[in-house]
Amino acid sequence: MSVQREPAIRRPAHPAADLPERPRVVKDPVPAAVDDQPTQLPAESTIRSVSDVAVTPVLSPAPEAASPVEKLSEQHNVRLRPSTKARLTRGVDKLRYETGDRSITISSVTDAALIEYLTKNGC
Repeated sequence: MSVQREPAIRRPAHPAADLPERPRVVKDPVPAAVDDQPTQLPAESTIRSVSDVAVTPVLSPAPEAASPVEKLSEQHNVRLRPSTKARLTRGVDKLRYETGDRSITISSVTDAALIEYLTKNGC
């Protein structure tokens, strides 16, 4: 006469075991329709002259750096002085704030500066 019992200690199920499978995402091969209406230009009264606008110089990466095929490496094996690193960080923060461009990073500024330096010295 044996009684069937559950084990006293059992392995709990994984929390994600009961989740349903993710739905498959199918990309639409047909592009969205383009708006047929022409773009409205601002009225002449709202256009400011070029002399009224403050100009902020922005460093743009060299054409070689903008290549969509080549990406930035994730690791810089370089040594920087702490003061240079702090200045670089402040410069990147200032550029990001003034331009509103969140793609500006320490890596992108360093890459652009290296490309400019190598091009200037004929390397």
